[in-house]
Amino acid sequence: MTSFAASRHADVLVIGLGPTGATLAGLLARRGLRVAVFDRLPDLYPLPRAIGLDHEALRIWQSLGLAEALAPHIAPYRPSEYRGVSGQLIKRLDMAPPPHQLGWAPNWVFDQPAVERVLRQHLAAQENVHIGLAHEVLTLDDAGGGVTATVRDATGHTSTWTAAYAVACDGGASPVRKRLGITLEDLQFDEPWLVVDAHVRPDKLAELPQTQVQYCEPARPSTFVVGPGTHRRWELMLLPGEPLHEQWPEETLWPLLARWIRPGEATLWRAAAYRFHGLVAQRWRAGRILLAGDAAHMTPPFMAQGMVQGLRDAANLAWKLERVLRYSAPEALLDSYETERRPHVVATTRAAMALGRVICERDPVKAAERDARLLAEHGGTVPTTVRQSMLPDLSAGLIAAGSPGAGSLFPQPRVRSVPDGDTGWLDDVGGGGVRVLAGDDALTPADVRAFEEALSPLQGRLLRLIDPAVDSAPAEPGLLIAEEQSLLVDWLRGLGARFAIVRPDHQVYATAASVPGALRHLAELAAAIGFGR
Repeated sequence: MTSFAASRHADVLVIGLGPTGATLAGLLARRGLRVAVFDRLPDLYPLPRAIGLDHEALRIWQSLGLAEALAPHIAPYRPSEYRGVSGQLIKRLDMAPPPHQLGWAPNWVFDQPAVERVLRQHLAAQENVHIGLAHEVLTLDDAGGGVTATVRDATGHTSTWTAAYAVACDGGASPVRKRLGITLEDLQFDEPWLVVDAHVRPDKLAELPQTQVQYCEPARPSTFVVGPGTHRRWELMLLPGEPLHEQWPEETLWPLLARWIRPGEATLWRAAAYRFHGLVAQRWRAGRILLAGDAAHMTPPFMAQGMVQGLRDAANLAWKLERVLRYSAPEALLDSYETERRPHVVATTRAAMALGRVICERDPVKAAERDARLLAEHGGTVPTTVRQSMLPDLSAGLIAAGSPGAGSLFPQPRVRSVPDGDTGWLDDVGGGGVRVLAGDDALTPADVRAFEEALSPLQGRLLRLIDPAVDSAPAEPGLLIAEEQSLLVDWLRGLGARFAIVRPDHQVYATAASVPGALRHLAELAAAIGFGR
């Protein structure tokens, strides 16, 4: 039992222990907060739902120290080929080539149950986390100075928990959201699909497509996904009259999969019918209760961004809750969570919906017109669209409006620290709090002192890029780092900047071309997020 379980009081209650809830709880615990997590199921859901994730997700999990543990359960995402009415290639998506901006390759497939097991094992090892499985949150009330929850365990016993804040990560049907009376905005996408997962016999794998394929065929739009290992997924649009139910006997599934596999060539793992929706909550905060993950939004799967959207929520919210609970940040800082995340979610969801509409066209005439239009747009050739180019930066909230690069993600190259010689990813070597990156070493001692004084109450750090050829340097304030490649140098040069001010969630608050400009932006950020007590 955790040390605070007897008092039944935590800093934050997290309702729901899916990927978003587990990640949020881990990020909060890493910041020293006491977290109580409740989930109504007795164990994790044993079947795969999400299958795609990206470099932001892996960077977030890297911050929890889980990169090595997750490595066996992920694999690079293959390019996506969109094939039209006659089977011809009409569109192609792929990841950007290296060097990768965030360190990790941009897109991955993963084994969701295995990844969730790693997340839960990590949480279970944290002394400041209490996990209640088979615990249903019956009531959750904002008492003004905190929240109060009534929780029922598997035996029917009820208990009362209190906390400063609560975050509902309890899924698309979120009971918390419904009790709060928060409605969902419909972004006008609603299509029924059947998702089938299988483990394919190894000798059969070579006969299947070696990349992701979107079959944009009016008779039945379909998707084929290459998962990790022998895992393959099929997503099949349901036709009028086909049932949208949870039970799909194998004898009804094999005819749908006959184009690719037959009985004996694979073991069916899961089959589930869904309505692919584009939905977003009208409000993400009701006083001291906040929504995250599917409780706040649902995204069609055509960009593999549904789960990642929730992980971004967790990264955005965790450090802000820390600033409010442990430092002098105003509670209004939490309003920037919705201000930042909601437009990003809506834009990402609309991009996924646009891809879905390419796939879902069932009118043969319109489908043929679509194919001709897509080919004509590029003179009959099919260019490769970089998936990450379809994702927006933050457009509002706690960023310096008008500053080049504000709202983008801070790059993460491999670096070497000087003079100690530690090497690794930038986040591991340089930390993940507030950071100021100085893109050259042309800083006077007075400049360095000014940055150190401004960063000290923010528990921040000055990172100073130096020439990679330098093997040693005298001890100086700030962390001296040398890049293995010129990722940060080129990034700053492209923005016309010498400095970057970076938030704890790796979002760029501002860039600046001069020391006074950087210090001014740093003071603005400090005023918004509060100084340490």
